[in-house]
Amino acid sequence: MNNGNGSGRIEALQRRADELRLKIAAEQDKRRKREAREQQRLSVIIGAALVHNAAQHPDFELMLKSILQTAVTAESDKNFLHSKGWL
Repeated sequence: MNNGNGSGRIEALQRRADELRLKIAAEQDKRRKREAREQQRLSVIIGAALVHNAAQHPDFELMLKSILQTAVTAESDKNFLHSKGWL
């Protein structure tokens, strides 16, 4: 493979570069998945706090329902919230 012009070394470096690209892609995928899990957790925690606060404060419940009417756009989400008494 090595004919004295360094082509064997270039091929080995190219393989290493390919391996590193794969490792970088895998790490980026792990990071995206971790960030998505963290965003989901954040949404659950904040949502639970808002629902809990709305149960204790009728004025806040009205404000939250008003926000939901304009913020929720997906028809299936609207239907779900309506079935639970939030719209």
